[in-house]
Amino acid sequence: MTYVVPNYFIENKYKNLLKIDDLLCLNYITKTQNSNVYARTTMHSMGIVLEGSKVIHLSNEDINIQKTDIFFLTQNNYYMSERLVNDSKYKSLIVYFDDKFIFDFLNKYNIQINTKDEESTVKASYKSDKLFENSVQTFQEYLKADFNENLLKLKIEELFLQAIKHNEKQMYSFFNSILATSQDRIKYILESNIDLIQTLDDMCRITRLSENKIRRYIKKEFNQTPKIWLDTKRLEKAVLLLTTTNKSISDISTTCGYSTASWFISQFKKYYKQTPKEFRHKI
Repeated sequence: MTYVVPNYFIENKYKNLLKIDDLLCLNYITKTQNSNVYARTTMHSMGIVLEGSKVIHLSNEDINIQKTDIFFLTQNNYYMSERLVNDSKYKSLIVYFDDKFIFDFLNKYNIQINTKDEESTVKASYKSDKLFENSVQTFQEYLKADFNENLLKLKIEELFLQAIKHNEKQMYSFFNSILATSQDRIKYILESNIDLIQTLDDMCRITRLSENKIRRYIKKEFNQTPKIWLDTKRLEKAVLLLTTTNKSISDISTTCGYSTASWFISQFKKYYKQTPKEFRHKI
């Protein structure tokens, strides 16, 4: 199962979701043990595990997140598992944030990034730090009460500062990863979700931008209309898969967002003057 988050929670009107400016705060609870869920994130996130445990499956390692751990993820695609304790439930607090929040945070606290390293995933523990633990507990209380937006935002910033105190090198690498990719953020989100995009409305939903902003962005960056950009990117991805994988024509059509294999073949032939099968045989 693939989830685009936080879009999934917004569209399904998840009751424990709070919006503060461009931040989204989620009190996430599930009684289902989920294994290898594919999550496509359209925002960066900070998470705090309260009950159960979480595993983030990276290509080269598994990162195990336990109770009393706090973790940070850049906008990317991840396989994740959530483990229950004694068949009870998994519970976590998640804050979704965008590039602007990081820019403002670094400027506000005059934080100078002095590393060229980039890390998409960072974990810190607050188990042995009473002040850090108190910050987490008060953050939970603020979410439960009739929250004050300014105080809650300050509490989120406090958690970032606590994480820097515990794990400065990795946190700076995390920030640097965001700074290094910010220019291409919208492009990356669109391209990594191309199989889910059929219309301009889908583009707006996934990027959380208005129709006019999407049109202006694609015109400015690619000098194309959204439809032409989408058609071009689908075909480019199809060519890459035909060239570098042994995937079937049917699988490639699905991966590239075509509703049927016959529609994919028709569009491919219209553009390249040959079918995908003929193209592959000539490689």
